Amino acid sequence: MKKITIILTLILSYVLPSVAQSPQKFSYQGVARDNSGNILPNQNIGLRLSIRQGTPTGTIIYRETHSVSTNQFGLFDIEAGGGTVVTGVFSSINWGAGPYFFQTEMDASGGTNYLNLGTTQLLSVPYALYAETSGSGGSTGATGPTGPVGETGATGVTGPTGVGTTGPTGPTGAGTTGPTGPTGPAGTGSSDLYNNTYVAYGTATLTLGPPQSSVYTTIPGLSQSITLTGNAKVLVSVNGNAQSLGTGASYSAYSVGILQNGSLVPSGGTAYQVLVTNDAVGQPFDNFSTQALLTLGVGTYTFSAGARYESSGVSAANVNISGGAGTPLQGSLIVQVIYQ
Repeated sequence: MKKITIILTLILSYVLPSVAQSPQKFSYQGVARDNSGNILPNQNIGLRLSIRQGTPTGTIIYRETHSVSTNQFGLFDIEAGGGTVVTGVFSSINWGAGPYFFQTEMDASGGTNYLNLGTTQLLSVPYALYAETSGSGGSTGATGPTGPVGETGATGVTGPTGVGTTGPTGPTGAGTTGPTGPTGPAGTGSSDLYNNTYVAYGTATLTLGPPQSSVYTTIPGLSQSITLTGNAKVLVSVNGNAQSLGTGASYSAYSVGILQNGSLVPSGGTAYQVLVTNDAVGQPFDNFSTQALLTLGVGTYTFSAGARYESSGVSAANVNISGGAGTPLQGSLIVQVIYQ
C-alpha cells in the first residue's frame, strides 16, 4: 500500500458579533500526497477525525468520519463537527478544559481501513467556540445597606375648640431623610473573548522571489488596528497558504512574521517555509501558521502579517503568498484581547 501524507490547514470559523451563536464547526483543509510527493487528484478518500483531551494519546471525547473527494490539485475541504458521529457530542465540548489534540486518520481507497497521519495540538482555532460559553462580565455587586430612617417630627398643637368655626391645623413635623447607603463593590468575572476578537482576511496576492530579502512586506489585507483601554494580553495569530511558481527541479523559501506597529514582534510569531518542486509535481501549495502572545498597556496598536524571500540561487523560484476571498490562497489574521 502506498504511504500517504497530508498537509493540513485548520482555520477558525469566525462569526461577526451580530450573529447570535457561533457555528459548532471549524474548517479543515488538506492536500493528499503519496510518499514520493505526488498529489492524489480526483480521488475518493475516507477520513476519521478525533479530538483527544489532555495529551496526544489522551481520552477521545469526540470522533467522526467523512467520505470526501479531492479536486484536481489533491485538495479537499470539510468541516470538523459536521461529519458522521462515531462518539461524543461536538457542541458539548468544554473548550476551556483543554489542552485538546486533533488526530487525523485516512484511508486513501475511500474505505474504513484508516492509517494514522498524526496528532497536533489545537491552539487558537476553537477560540470563537470557547467564547460562546465563556464569561460575559462580572456579576452585579451586592446592594448597599439601607440608610437609617429620619426622626419623626413633633405633632402639631391642636387648635382650640370653637363655637361655630374649626380651629387651625397644627404645623407639619420637620423630620429629615436619612443618608443614602454606600454603593456595593463591583462584581468580578472573566473577560469576554468573543467581544474582543478581531479578524482580517487577505485581499490580494503578494508575489515574492529572489534575491533574498531582509525586509518584511505586508501581505495585502492582513492588518488590524486596536485601541487598548487597560493592561491586556494580546494573542495574534496568522494563518494562510502559499504556492510555488517554479517548475522542474526548483524551490521557494520564504518566512511569514507578525509585525507590531511595523516592526517584527520581539519573540515568536515567525514561520519559515520551503516549497520544493520536482518534475512530477509543478507549482505545489503549502500552508503556514504562526502566533505570538504579547503583554501590552494602554494605547493604539497596529498588527500585520509580513512575508519575505529567504533564498537565492539558480534553482530559486517565485512564490505567491496569501490572497483574496474565494482563492485557494486565502489568509487570515486574528487578534484576541484578554484584559487583565
